[in-house]
Amino acid sequence: MRKIAFLLIALTWLTACHDNDEDTSWETPETATRTVMVYMAGENNLTIYNNYRYLNNDLKEMIEGSKHLGDNERLLVFVDSMNWKQAGKPVILELHGGEATVKHEFSEDFYSCDPSRFKEVLQWMTTNAKAESYGLVLWGHANGWLVSSDTIADGASRAMATRAYGQDDGRDMAGGASRWMNITQMARVMETLPKMSFIFADCCNMMCAEVGYELRNVTDYIIGSPAEIPGDGAPYDRIMPYLYKNGNEMYKGIIDNYYNYYLADYQSDPALKGYSVPLSVIETKYMDQLAGATYDVLGSLAPLYPESPDLSGIAFYLYYDAPVMYDMKAVIKANAPADDYARWENSFRLAVPYSRMSMEWMTIYTMLELSFSSFNKDEASYGCVSMFVPRNTQMYNLGTFHFNNTYKVYGWSQRVNWQRFGW
Repeated sequence: MRKIAFLLIALTWLTACHDNDEDTSWETPETATRTVMVYMAGENNLTIYNNYRYLNNDLKEMIEGSKHLGDNERLLVFVDSMNWKQAGKPVILELHGGEATVKHEFSEDFYSCDPSRFKEVLQWMTTNAKAESYGLVLWGHANGWLVSSDTIADGASRAMATRAYGQDDGRDMAGGASRWMNITQMARVMETLPKMSFIFADCCNMMCAEVGYELRNVTDYIIGSPAEIPGDGAPYDRIMPYLYKNGNEMYKGIIDNYYNYYLADYQSDPALKGYSVPLSVIETKYMDQLAGATYDVLGSLAPLYPESPDLSGIAFYLYYDAPVMYDMKAVIKANAPADDYARWENSFRLAVPYSRMSMEWMTIYTMLELSFSSFNKDEASYGCVSMFVPRNTQMYNLGTFHFNNTYKVYGWSQRVNWQRFGW
């Protein structure tokens, strides 16, 4: 197969150089111990923003990290980037030993957020890189369960207006509109694939109860941040070995290296000292138990309705017209009777076995950054997983996103049943 020599000019120097007398051949195994699949939905400002190329930088880190792969470990990367000069065609690369090889080039550009194309790509990967286990990295933009009207329609979807992952601006299709994929669509696609050992969401706001519950049947673990992440994303050269581990060695390795990288990187900037990225893992086999425990504990909060639980001083992870995505552990702890909270926390600890909290992180929302100073700084109160909490405010009832209505499409909402309290 030919080495990658197109896409973006910067990629041409990413392949490793070797002496002529050095044997660099690597024979792909018939069945790998694990195939990790990276879905780089980069046809947006992550390709280039103010002359900064986030996609190139992360791909470079992945190629560097591929030097750590064993002979029976495979790394496939789907790349859909924004080419400013001519129509760009998505490709699937294989990375190994510090080299990138084109495995498949698509005949035309397409929306990478189209569920049918998402399915096509992942089916190609799982068919052509068979493995005993699979991991999936979701790279790109995301908004958790948040809503807009720009999602690709899916006739079977019960969430037509929900956007969540994979913003594609359609630039290579001569004026296409910006589109996203919703989580309910993603879940249906992944139900047709082998179950993942993990989904690592290297994108914003994906660690919420709504996403965790929706994907509970298609992966053993979900790893990511409830908050915004930096444009640079994960330090792939550092976390690469852990994508091939199992259990707590896998998720702790990813989370600790990610968290510590930014904690150290920000130290040199007085304005960012102490910042990092809140990160957590969900063990999906416990999501049904957590949903049941949450259903029960919300009953003890019923006297607080029809207003809402007390959310003062509790960290929220996004500001879209209003604060949203409050930390679920902190909400329950602040409002439920102690005995009820203790019972609920037992289930939460099973479902969220590890997290690293940062009380400040990079954000594009001025109102969120200004709110950092008002957050309760007791990091032990936080679980780094958000949950939608209805509020009786104009922005929640109306506003741009109609939060109190649009969150209802998710299975989590139906399971915990906020509607029984008049929501």
